[in-house]
Amino acid sequence: MVYGGLLERRRRRLHGIVAAAIEELHAGSIDEVAELLAYHFGRSGDTDKAVDYAILAAEKAQRGWAHIEALAHFDAALKLLTTMPDSEVNRERRIDAVTKQAEIKFALGRHAEHIHALEGIRDLVDRTPDPRRRAVWYYWTGFLHSLTGARPEVAIAYCREASAIADAENLDEIRAYAESCLAQAYTVAGELQKALTAGERALAIFEARGNIWWTCRTLWIMSTTANAIGDWARSLECCRRALQHGQEVDDLRLKVVGWWRTGSTHIYRGDPETGLACCDEALALSPIPFDLAQVRSARGHGLIKTGETAGGIAELRESVSWFEKAGLKFSRSAFGLFLADGYLRQGQWHLARREAEAILAICREVGYRHSECAAERLLGEALLPEDADAAAPHLATALRLAEEIGSKVEIAKALLAQADAAQMAGDRPAARGLLERSLRLSEEIGTIDDAARARRSLAGLEHI
Repeated sequence: MVYGGLLERRRRRLHGIVAAAIEELHAGSIDEVAELLAYHFGRSGDTDKAVDYAILAAEKAQRGWAHIEALAHFDAALKLLTTMPDSEVNRERRIDAVTKQAEIKFALGRHAEHIHALEGIRDLVDRTPDPRRRAVWYYWTGFLHSLTGARPEVAIAYCREASAIADAENLDEIRAYAESCLAQAYTVAGELQKALTAGERALAIFEARGNIWWTCRTLWIMSTTANAIGDWARSLECCRRALQHGQEVDDLRLKVVGWWRTGSTHIYRGDPETGLACCDEALALSPIPFDLAQVRSARGHGLIKTGETAGGIAELRESVSWFEKAGLKFSRSAFGLFLADGYLRQGQWHLARREAEAILAICREVGYRHSECAAERLLGEALLPEDADAAAPHLATALRLAEEIGSKVEIAKALLAQADAAQMAGDRPAARGLLERSLRLSEEIGTIDDAARARRSLAGLEHI
């Protein structure tokens, strides 16, 4: 045992000597050897330096999207911290080791898991005197809550707290992070104009500072918001700018997301052929599972709109299942709407009702107002062929919600559905009035397929 102890002390001393030599030799380029330093200091007994270099190595791996390597370094840092004294420095190291994993966990679709990790350090965050660390915790917690099923007001409150901390301390870039996350929370809540305003505030700071990644994230959020409104020109411009940034820095994920979001917008506005070509560009880049599920969701929607309904439904069922298993309620609801639409186009009313009801259950629980609006419409459309009386209140609710949140695209769709109901009831004047209103709105915002559907229905009325 004595001999073994001597050997262990000698090993530690040698690791310390090696670490110190590497540190001195690479004094001006420590980032290049962060992994080696974490390894040797970790085995030398110098836990302070081992933790710092493990976090540095994790950040380096993260920048190269080496997810598994980055998480291993963060985990090593956290493991060492459990053996170290409860000092202010170590509490801040632990905060860093958790919050800095957020981008990786997000990319992997492990949002719910990271929410749990963030909540686990809440007491440390409340005690730290560092406003920057507190603000980072608040905006990431708010952002991830907005996607995993917390009530929107919860996510909004977290993001606003981050923004308030940044304002009090004049932390401009932190304020931009908070505003970007707030834009997402507002979109989920159906406060669409507030979302765009928050997004524009964040963009101004990110673009001025050359923060490409968060510039793109903010543009993606704003594209989602613009799609909910039916402002296709704004959405496509956001997509164009984000994709251009991704191509300029040759970032794989930025390009993947830029392509599929561009495709999704084209599909949503009624140009599925262009949209599917964009999705194919994204697929050609071999996206990671989280991004792949989103690409396949957009592609499934496009296939449904081109008449390849069975193929589109198959794509969507798989991706919606992926989001459900990952605990991503927002994505599961948003893409589930396309699946319900596919079932409607196949005339599978019971499946469309079941999917719309599942989405409504989520939306009523957590307050996803835009998805709730669309799900009410889809449920009404699914009920219409068999029970027009039961369909009517759902269509009325859909129209009311669409008007409340300012979703022009959903207003036009709800009017189309109500026109179908009026025509089935034999009320041709009411059907014509609803169709004319829907057509005007669809033409105003440029929704190609809804405008064409309204024209066909109006022409059909003339021949009855």
